[in-house]
Amino acid sequence: MKRLDGKVAIVTGGGDGIGRASCLRLAQEGAAVVVAEIDESSGTAVADEVGASGGFSQFVQTDVGSEESVRVMVAQVNREFGKVDVLVNNAATFVLKGVDATVDDWRNILDVNVIGPALVTKHVVPHMRRAGKGAIVNLGSISSFIAQSEMLTYNATKGAIASMTRCMALDLAADGIRVNAVCPGTVWTKIVQQLTGEAGLDRAAADRHPDWGGAHMLNRLADPSEIANAILFLASDEASFVTAECLMVDGGYIAK
Repeated sequence: MKRLDGKVAIVTGGGDGIGRASCLRLAQEGAAVVVAEIDESSGTAVADEVGASGGFSQFVQTDVGSEESVRVMVAQVNREFGKVDVLVNNAATFVLKGVDATVDDWRNILDVNVIGPALVTKHVVPHMRRAGKGAIVNLGSISSFIAQSEMLTYNATKGAIASMTRCMALDLAADGIRVNAVCPGTVWTKIVQQLTGEAGLDRAAADRHPDWGGAHMLNRLADPSEIANAILFLASDEASFVTAECLMVDGGYIAK
């Protein structure tokens, strides 16, 4: 029996990177996966990829910063599946600014990275409450806990995720809903490929570079699938006594 047989999972930002890897991994373990993604092209592609590998997936275009968009998405999932067992709050935007960030910079990143998971959780929780159980996995980061130069905007939102996770876990424990966060180190995603590419680094060079892979004890960057494995664990019944946890999947970055 697969770990998520019969379960329905929503993955926000499921069209790329960790979100895509999570959709594939959860489906591989038996979940019906809803790819809640703002970009129609990438969201549809991931849903098709899941289907081609033998799983079941559906794309629902979703802007997590819009409560109406979130409400419509969750209502559609409930109409078609009758429940939501797992929520992965993965959608994020990358506004990397320091103290000179504008009001628009702040609003853009807060809308997606903080208000987004709050809104999706708000609309999913009633369905989990009716079932008497559920698992929510938020995407934090090493940036939830450390200072990084010219990353004030991003780190503030990821720090908020760590605090939100603990508060949600406390508020929802009596409903049988577990809330945890996965906090990755640097992952070989599109944004990291862009940033390392601007520095003239390919994957092998980025793994060796002291500011990239070399900042981790394991001396390399993570693959999205490695983060998806941790998300799967927290979403599954194997983590039935785990809540309010910020699970570091950082190759030893924080401890180094």
